[in-house]
Amino acid sequence: MKESALRDMIAQNIGRLKSGLTLLKKEQYIPAGQGTTSFIDLYAKDEQGRHVLIELKRSEAASRQALHEVTKYAERIKSYFGVKNTELLIIIASTDWGELLLPFSRYTADTSFSVEGFRIVLNQDETDFTALPVSPLPLTQGRFIAPWHNVYWYTDKAAMEQGIRSIQAAYANKGLEDFVLVTFYLPDPCTPQERQTAFRMQVAEMAGVDESELSPLPEFPVYEYMIYSAWQILSRDACMHILQTDADAFSEALEILPSMEEEEALCYLHESIESIDPIPERDFYEIGYPSKFAAFMEAENCQEYTLLRYGSFKRNSLLSDAEIYHELAGSNGESGQGLTCTISMNNTAQIKTLHENLHTILAENPPWQSHMQRILAEIQADFPEAEAELHIFNPCTGILTIYYAMTKENGASYLPCYQILIKNPQPVRLYFGALQDCGSAMTFQQILHTYYHGSMEELLLPVIWGGKEERDNDILEALGLMYRSFRVDMSKDVFVFHMLRDDKWKICAPCQPEDLFMKYVESNRTLVTRIIQEISPHDLGTIFQL
Repeated sequence: MKESALRDMIAQNIGRLKSGLTLLKKEQYIPAGQGTTSFIDLYAKDEQGRHVLIELKRSEAASRQALHEVTKYAERIKSYFGVKNTELLIIIASTDWGELLLPFSRYTADTSFSVEGFRIVLNQDETDFTALPVSPLPLTQGRFIAPWHNVYWYTDKAAMEQGIRSIQAAYANKGLEDFVLVTFYLPDPCTPQERQTAFRMQVAEMAGVDESELSPLPEFPVYEYMIYSAWQILSRDACMHILQTDADAFSEALEILPSMEEEEALCYLHESIESIDPIPERDFYEIGYPSKFAAFMEAENCQEYTLLRYGSFKRNSLLSDAEIYHELAGSNGESGQGLTCTISMNNTAQIKTLHENLHTILAENPPWQSHMQRILAEIQADFPEAEAELHIFNPCTGILTIYYAMTKENGASYLPCYQILIKNPQPVRLYFGALQDCGSAMTFQQILHTYYHGSMEELLLPVIWGGKEERDNDILEALGLMYRSFRVDMSKDVFVFHMLRDDKWKICAPCQPEDLFMKYVESNRTLVTRIIQEISPHDLGTIFQL
């Protein structure tokens, strides 16, 4: 049957293709914009009042051209009739989907309007047809390291080397093929005696007794060797397939998953896979996440680290070790906490990806999300040909933001911040974000009771499992802090500072993020001291103890 005959058959029974369709015209003419004039096979409307473009294909060879043609038609329809993306439905109907299914699947994932596919099955004498919906294939998203990691600690190098073999065997048993392992040597700077003394003093302080009153405490092991593990992210279906090997874990997942959001569900599933047998040999285990990996890499006592690759990470010879470290630390935006990149303001693909990343990274930070959307529009208007170097760190650690900044080595690096440097081609403008004192703050006890039901365990739980504090913005405001944005206009040696207030840039005094935070500390010294006193007994260096 020729395509013209197929078109006429479907036109006469268009409701059989998809319920609710009304034919408007066969071979709808669309004047040429650029290129040749277009004729749409079938032009219809649906029950929602959308413009429906139906592209028919009869042969496998013709199917290859379908998506190229439909993209052209869609853009011309939008221009000719003044149609929005939300008012458009594309239907691809073909008798042969062998060559069409994969590009159709990619097309439906990438396009900004609705697309549906139907397989046309003709009866034996080709006088009638049946339309069967076509489901897009699940597409791989390429390399995407899951942000839920595993940290295996060992007392000596031999134990770590056995741990590597155990991890390889356990992962192979579970069907995990694509993963990386980073081995660390992090020697303890303290002697066993110094460590024991410090531990006794900590126990005595928590118990409210003199250190001399304590009975002898057992020595605890020292873990100086570590394997840091991260996998290529798995789909929900892939996770459930692995969990089928453990009846209890599979049953629990079926019960719990319906009540979870997608990201929470994937986190739960990845952790469940780690917890089912076989479990890798280790002397101590903790959950890892991007900012923790970055902290290990930057630790002063980190003497060596080595990357081991498996599966697609090993096959990709063009992928550098540095890029993997970069992704493990969450600096590419995939962790939801940080992003470092350089973009051209005239590159629409880069701008689109950046907007998507900002939506993810700043989901719990409405002020900066709003500020940066405005800033990007401003840069595109003022410097459309410029290049922007961008760095964002938005950990969403709530009250722990203050604790980290005041107690950790290079504490300022734990403060949320962003910088956007505009080059046109030389630096002409800098935007940056910082925390700033916003007035009165609650007491520590008030915050503990308001947000954590009075429980230190609830306060520490997010950092233990590597999640974000979803109420971060509210908690920081309760602490007397707010997310601010600044702009610095550069002209030779003259820098003019502005602060974004009431949706306007207003000239302000020169400032730096660290100085702004330290002014807050000076104004709220009692609160800051109390935060440190309450949290430090639970801080064991690389982990928190409830």
